[in-house]
Amino acid sequence: MKRNLLAGIAGLAVLTMFSCKKEQASLRPASELAVTAADGSDEMDAILKDLKPETYLLTFDGLPANNYITKASYGGLSDETQFGDGKTPIPFPYLARIGYTKAPFKKIWIKTCPTMIPYLDIAKRAAELIQKVDSKTFADLTITELSASEQVLATKTFLTAASKLQADAVDTKVLAKAPLEKFRLSLPQGTALPYFTRGFYGLGDITQVPASAGAKLTIYTSLRWEDILRRKFPNMIGCFDPIVLRDIRANFVSLDKGFEKLNIEEVAGAAILGIN
Repeated sequence: MKRNLLAGIAGLAVLTMFSCKKEQASLRPASELAVTAADGSDEMDAILKDLKPETYLLTFDGLPANNYITKASYGGLSDETQFGDGKTPIPFPYLARIGYTKAPFKKIWIKTCPTMIPYLDIAKRAAELIQKVDSKTFADLTITELSASEQVLATKTFLTAASKLQADAVDTKVLAKAPLEKFRLSLPQGTALPYFTRGFYGLGDITQVPASAGAKLTIYTSLRWEDILRRKFPNMIGCFDPIVLRDIRANFVSLDKGFEKLNIEEVAGAAILGIN
C-alpha cells in the first residue's frame, strides 16, 4: 500500500513494558493538577515522574487543547528502538514473512502518537489520560503482548492499516539477499527518496554507542550510531557491515541511477551509507 494512501490515519501509542506490576490506575483530582501546573509540569508529567527520561517516549501531534497533556513530547527514548523478542510474531505480517522479528513502531509511516513506557501500571494510567484528552482518536486503543515483558499499546486503526502494508521495491529489489542483522537503513518521515514506503529496513541496532569511533574520527566519540549517521547524512540511509552496504549501494544503483550519489564512509569499525 502506498504511503500516501495511509495519510490521515490517526493514533498509535506504543508501550514497551519491562515489568508487570499491577496497581489500580487512577487519575488525580483536579485540585492536585493545579499544584503541578505551577512548576510547569502537567498531569502526564505527574504520571511519568518516577521514570528515567531515557526509558520512555511520548509524542503528540494535534491533541485537542487541554490541561492534562500540554507538551508535544515527553521522555527521551529513541524512536529507532525496535520492539519484539524474536519469538512472538510482530503484528506486521508483511515484515514477518521476509524475516523481521522486531520493528521500531514509530518508523511505520502512518500518522502516529507513539508511547513507550517501561511499567504496566504507569502505562495504563498514561493510556487512560490519552483517551480522556482525545477519546475520538484513541477510542480503539488496545494492548498487544509481544513478550512477557513487552506490551504494545496501539489503536486498532493503526494495527489494521499497518498489517495491510506490503513489501516494497527496497525489500524485493535492493535488500532481498542482504542479511537483516548486518545492516539498518533509517529515513526520517517525509523523505522525498523514491521506493521507500517506511522509515526502517534491517535489524541492526543503531541506538547503541560503538565501542570506538576510531582515532581519526574523534568527532563521533560517545555518539550513538543513529547520531553518527544523522550527523554525516542528515537525510540518513544506513550503517554497519561495509561489505553488505556496498552490495546494498550497488543494488540501489541498479534499481535507479539516481542512487549513484550514495556514499560509504568507514567509521568505528563499521561503515555508514548516505547522501551528502
